[in-house]
Amino acid sequence: MTSPLVQNIIDDFHGYREPAAGLDATVDYVKFSRDQFILDCPSEKLHRELEEELKMDCEEPRSHAWYHGAIPRQVAENLVQRDGDFLIRDSLSSPGCYVLTSQWRNAAQHFKINKKVVMLNEAYTRVEYRLEREGFDSVPALIRYYVGNRKPVSQVVGAIIFQPINRALPLRCLEEKYGLSNNHRDRLMAQERRSQKRLSLNITNGHTHDNTRGAHDSTQCRDNGVGRGSQLRKGLDRSSYHHAIAALENTSEEEEEEEDKWREKEKSSFQRPVVETESAFRPAEFGSRLLPPENKPLEMVVLKRSKELLLSHNHHSIARHLLMADCQVARILGVTPELKCRMGVSSGLELVTLPHGRQLRLDLMERHHTMAIGVAVDILGCTGSVEERASTLNRIILVALELKDTVGDLFAFTALMKALDLPQISRLEETWTTLRRNYTQTAISYEKTLKPFYKNLYEGTASSPPVVCVPLLLPLLTLMERPSVTPEGAELWETSDQGCDIMLRHLEAARDVAHSAPSYTANAQKILQEFQCDDELLEVFKTDFQLRLLWGSRGASVNQSDRYSKFNLILTALSRKLEPLPKTQTLI
Repeated sequence: MTSPLVQNIIDDFHGYREPAAGLDATVDYVKFSRDQFILDCPSEKLHRELEEELKMDCEEPRSHAWYHGAIPRQVAENLVQRDGDFLIRDSLSSPGCYVLTSQWRNAAQHFKINKKVVMLNEAYTRVEYRLEREGFDSVPALIRYYVGNRKPVSQVVGAIIFQPINRALPLRCLEEKYGLSNNHRDRLMAQERRSQKRLSLNITNGHTHDNTRGAHDSTQCRDNGVGRGSQLRKGLDRSSYHHAIAALENTSEEEEEEEDKWREKEKSSFQRPVVETESAFRPAEFGSRLLPPENKPLEMVVLKRSKELLLSHNHHSIARHLLMADCQVARILGVTPELKCRMGVSSGLELVTLPHGRQLRLDLMERHHTMAIGVAVDILGCTGSVEERASTLNRIILVALELKDTVGDLFAFTALMKALDLPQISRLEETWTTLRRNYTQTAISYEKTLKPFYKNLYEGTASSPPVVCVPLLLPLLTLMERPSVTPEGAELWETSDQGCDIMLRHLEAARDVAHSAPSYTANAQKILQEFQCDDELLEVFKTDFQLRLLWGSRGASVNQSDRYSKFNLILTALSRKLEPLPKTQTLI
């Protein structure tokens, strides 16, 4: 029968995955399988020895299964396989110190646990263990703090530990396997030593480490036939107490200076991503060529100028201006090295799939809905003849075709299709009838090509266009950030019988979006190569401009849900003004 204490350790590994094939042979003291944790030496004697070790004082590292003793660096790296895995080992380059080995961002990380003797007064000192700033009375106390609080062990790397990698053999077996060969230990120490050989003393309350622990250590480390406790006491007696304290403090300062240099070097090669909390859209600070410093919602002069700009460009040019604006907001083009460092990735298409990309997701959702409202205003603002509205409708559909077939901007395409599908637009029977009569081919393309493609996009079954610069993003954005109440109502996967399949297809597509981000950037650069941009028309497609135009300089900063609900009423009023309800129709 396996003792309950050891069985708990074995159970911790139940269901653990197999490590990658080809691990170094030095990790053969443990084996993993999907169903159980198997010991190489499952003798009852080793079980009992391990159990006795784990019954020791809980403030001693060796009483915890995550402490592996003096195992080599490479062995420790092979044991941590998933983000959050961690173990503690002895520092081979600084005897008496410890190293926290963990995995973060799919890479092994090593953090030295610095031991510092704090002199409280001339007669009393205490030992502190620390990774960065916080000091702890013991290594187990340090581990409890970082695991329990999920606090990064390094502010630079951002690594978090939460899954201990437990040893399944007593420390004696590991010491015998890795600690007997002088040549082997010297080689490993040379690899780990960063610069000069450093002094490491272990002193408690002004005296050398207690004899019991020293004797115990000497049985575990037989490198030179001298125990660890003897090595630490060598050259140190009670009369030299103050000199020893001074030497230890100087060493600690040198180690801290070296650690600072290492951190600075690390900072130069890696910068922790910044979690953005403010929108990139700042309509109050937006410098506009078209808007006055203060403007009211739907100001007629600005609406007229915007309409003139749109009419002065064909649908090919309009689609490319939309692409340029979308690529800037989605951070597909124009991403500076500084912005890449702040994001932690090279493209906004990668950022939107990550936890710290929440603000970009919210900004893209704001842009998508605002753009749809702007298109609806473009149609409903045609207060003249029905032919004028049909002409505007024709232009918008031609732009949508260009976005789909040539430019490959599915973000703008879905925004335009969303606008055409709004009830305030779809109810304009007279306008749609005029479109079918005056622009028959456009109407056919809309009904037979664009609407089915739009539906299939949201069902996750559409075939990809030949060139894509901005992929379909809204389903992913909505899945990750959907509020309790949205202006669009229920999503397709919430009402369809195939809802789970649809949702999973969009999640799978999101992986491809992040993976293919460089190709989207290359496609956009190719499409926009030698493109002559009209800065004023580009401004019309910027979200800051649209926020100011639709809600005014003051209303642009109002709560989003309030803005959307109030503007929905405005669109309804405009639609009914253009084509009033039949007198016999009951208002709901």
